[in-house]
Amino acid sequence: MNVNSDYWFEFNDSCIEDLESCLDQGPIIEFNGRELRQLLEEEIDRIGKLKVIIYSSEHPPPHFHVKYDGEENSFSISACSPLYPNGGLKQYFRNIKKWHSNNRTNLISAWNRLRPSDCPVGPIEIT
Repeated sequence: MNVNSDYWFEFNDSCIEDLESCLDQGPIIEFNGRELRQLLEEEIDRIGKLKVIIYSSEHPPPHFHVKYDGEENSFSISACSPLYPNGGLKQYFRNIKKWHSNNRTNLISAWNRLRPSDCPVGPIEIT
């Protein structure tokens, strides 16, 4: 490959990290004349047919979503308490708590990995 040295330069690590962070936040889409980020999600695990998801841009407290058969609820990462106690999936709360006790560290790692720089809820420490 013939590269013209007048146009060749190296990016420093922080420049590359900034681009990575920007890409991790999700693609920018135009909607009604505004630039918005498309919400990214990562499927963390499945418990049978239950699907565990963390979204990239979220509100406090740090939490994960569980979906099953048209029902959904959200649970805090710290204590696995349901954000909507009267919401869906009540019959599976014990299953979800048991799974959480074995996978809390994985949830925290996924939460931290998906945090965009402008997310209102930052990373959380693994304790």
